[in-house]
Amino acid sequence: MNKEVAAPRGFAQHWAPWHPGMIAAVVLSLLLLAVTYLVWQGVERARDERRLQAFALSVDRVVSNLSDRIAAYEMVLRGAKGYYEGSDSIDQQEFQAYVEALHLPQTRPGLQGVALLSRVAESTGARTGQALITHIAPQTPENQQELGQDAMLQPARREALLRARDSGTLALSGPLGSREGDAGSSLVMYLPLYARHAAVDTLAQRRQNIAGWVAAPFRMDDVIQGLASELDSDLALAIHDGPSVAGGVLVFASRTDYAPHAVNGGLEAVRSYDVGGRRWTLVLYPLPSFEQRFEGSTHHLVALLGAAFSLLAGWFVGQQVNARQRAMALAREMTRELRRTRDELEATLNAVPDLLFEVDAQGGIHHYRSGRADLIGTRAQALVGRTLGDVLPPAAAAECMAALDEAAEYGYSEGRQYSLDIGGSQHWFELSVACKQGGTPQTGTGPGQRHFIALSRDVTRRHEAEAAMYRLAYFDALTGLPNRRLLLQRLQDALVTAQQQGGMGALFYIDLDNFKEINDARGHGVGDGLLVQVAARLQDVAGPQETVARLGSDEFVMLVPRLVDGPSVAREQACRRAQQLRECLDAPYDLGGVHYGSTGSIGVTLFPKNGEAVEDLLREADTAMFCAKDRGRNQVCFFEQDMHAAAQERLALLQDLKSAVDNDALLTYAQPQVDAAGQLIGAELLLRWPHPQRGFVPPAQFIPVAEQAGLIVRMGARVIQQACATLAELHQQGRALSISVNVSPRQFRQADFVEQVRAALHSTGAPAALLTLEVTESLLVENWQDTARRMHELVALGVRFSIDDFGTGYSSLAYLKRLPLYELKIDRSFVQDAPSDANDAAIVQAILSVARHLRLRVVAEGVETRQQADFLIAHHCHGLQGYLFGLPQPLRDWLTGLKG
Repeated sequence: MNKEVAAPRGFAQHWAPWHPGMIAAVVLSLLLLAVTYLVWQGVERARDERRLQAFALSVDRVVSNLSDRIAAYEMVLRGAKGYYEGSDSIDQQEFQAYVEALHLPQTRPGLQGVALLSRVAESTGARTGQALITHIAPQTPENQQELGQDAMLQPARREALLRARDSGTLALSGPLGSREGDAGSSLVMYLPLYARHAAVDTLAQRRQNIAGWVAAPFRMDDVIQGLASELDSDLALAIHDGPSVAGGVLVFASRTDYAPHAVNGGLEAVRSYDVGGRRWTLVLYPLPSFEQRFEGSTHHLVALLGAAFSLLAGWFVGQQVNARQRAMALAREMTRELRRTRDELEATLNAVPDLLFEVDAQGGIHHYRSGRADLIGTRAQALVGRTLGDVLPPAAAAECMAALDEAAEYGYSEGRQYSLDIGGSQHWFELSVACKQGGTPQTGTGPGQRHFIALSRDVTRRHEAEAAMYRLAYFDALTGLPNRRLLLQRLQDALVTAQQQGGMGALFYIDLDNFKEINDARGHGVGDGLLVQVAARLQDVAGPQETVARLGSDEFVMLVPRLVDGPSVAREQACRRAQQLRECLDAPYDLGGVHYGSTGSIGVTLFPKNGEAVEDLLREADTAMFCAKDRGRNQVCFFEQDMHAAAQERLALLQDLKSAVDNDALLTYAQPQVDAAGQLIGAELLLRWPHPQRGFVPPAQFIPVAEQAGLIVRMGARVIQQACATLAELHQQGRALSISVNVSPRQFRQADFVEQVRAALHSTGAPAALLTLEVTESLLVENWQDTARRMHELVALGVRFSIDDFGTGYSSLAYLKRLPLYELKIDRSFVQDAPSDANDAAIVQAILSVARHLRLRVVAEGVETRQQADFLIAHHCHGLQGYLFGLPQPLRDWLTGLKG
């Protein structure tokens, strides 16, 4: 009989698997181990999510800031293009001042400068032409080396230039390579400049009418360095010029050990960015310092301790069931760790400075967060459950709803802007909306409704920069008035409206009288102050729909787009407005406690007229203004058609005269002078102009034109040289005859006039004592001290001075005893009626008497009769000149006659 050995009862009860304490210990241990694992796994997942989200946000910030910087460069180019199109001509100094006003190093770091390129076509047609750099600023040594260079010679630049020309839009060049000492690749952005008013709708028209380009060179290293404060320093960046990394040209790499195919073991971002017709491929990957943000062994230690505690708790429960409280305490600690992890993630999202909304298709707000509470002015909880229409102004809400509709249709919307009044100032926001991943295309208000993520970025600074560019392109920097470009646009609108609706308008062209004298005498500060006050007065007179513009210097224009109907009534109303403008300009100006007087000459033209464009109206008003100046200044003159013909005639005469002076086509004539006995004592040299179509043009017609255009300086210098050569030839023949030459005030006031006379005397060997310079009394009125100084310098050389047309001026006779004069010439207007006219005879006698007492010689011109000659001789006139003694004849013929 077999007998089993029985174990002690107490031992069996203690170690039996089904013992309640052991079961509770095992269950508790497994439960705690599972919780520990879940907690550790949750922390690990949260850490990875934070890492990925932080990396994605940093990548978006890099791409966004780089895009904003390139867009800012483009705005500089568009502002320069507007400045070019609004200017008739741009010299280097004006262009330098314009670019310096942009403060590029502060507002656009990385941009090397702004340049204007002029297209020069090749006559052979073998090439696409030249693109010469004519203007560049700022004037750094590197930029100055670029002046005059042909950008077409470099393939990368030529490709971008031709692409900008053909597309009419911004074009970016490929990498240009590095110069010695440069850091990184250089690139250039181009915008095309077409001929004004030329059609550019087709490719052929754009190629035909290209006039040049505006360019902005930059180096990528400088661009990224300028963005350093706005980028994540723990991310590495590489930029390839091309649609992909493979085959693309490396433009920039923040690390020298960058290898495209072995970046970071998987965590990297490759983004494509289109700019100026080229595609950039951006590669971003984290640096070790980025990974260190998320490293740490705390949660591993917690998990390890949790596992140990789980086992210990199971063992302890097996020994003592009441250890449950300790397990719950451990669970609470783990819960707090999870909450800390959640709060850290929340803090990361709150650090994003933009406004982040989750909304539905009807604009209902389901979630909101932002790191800047000042942008919304209320708590996030107060927005949830409301709609965009409830919390935004109508205009802003409408723009946001339009973005939602666009995102609903295309999946994404960007670039829309709206404004908000925050804290008493206007802020501008740019909206980007995307359909939330995992959403459904269903509509309605149920749980399946599609949601959208809306990111609203504060772009106030960029908007202000764009507004500043607009002001530079369309408004005058000194007065704040519209410039020529904006005036032409408004004038075009007014002209079209008048033509379509049958109304009439007026254009007033205002030029300040004697502004140059004030500006030269008191400085540009006083002149600028006067212009600002003039602008303010004109704006006060202008109506709400009227435009006051400054064209440049002291020229202003007022556009009145609407007058009363009817030509005669409209002309009367325009006349009253012009008189009102005269009166407002006539009042004294207070500039720094000193009062100055300045008037305005005003030209007026009415519109519309048959087939006239805005340029024609501006030219008509300008012509009328010059007519007002010719009538004595401070006048109002309406444009008449014959003014245009007269202006064209003056212009044609001026062009012909320039050609005649350049080709030495003016002839020098000599008119003899005799003494009381009829003996030849000298001659006066005169200019004659034989025009191939007009015949001989009278001096009274072409001399004023030469004075106004400044040609008189060259003409006078030539006559003085001929006079000295004639004196030298006469001296070699043993003839002591004097030669007289007229000198215009403009010629006399040339800084080198004394040196010109000295050089002519020295080069020819002419006797200076026989050279007489004839000046008018008007020369003696202006700048008395400088006139006297120059006359004394010339007299010291031996030259003699004569007052031409004496008696017709308005100056004081005091100069007769203060200046080193030799001779007076009685004007022909007094001689022609003497001695039959008692008044003229008395004037002639008075001049002869004054000259005799002052010991001055007297020559009478215009002597045509024997009676006139006898009268002059009887009253002791020293010299006679006129048709009675000889007609003017070519100088060479006169000299030949002397030999005979």
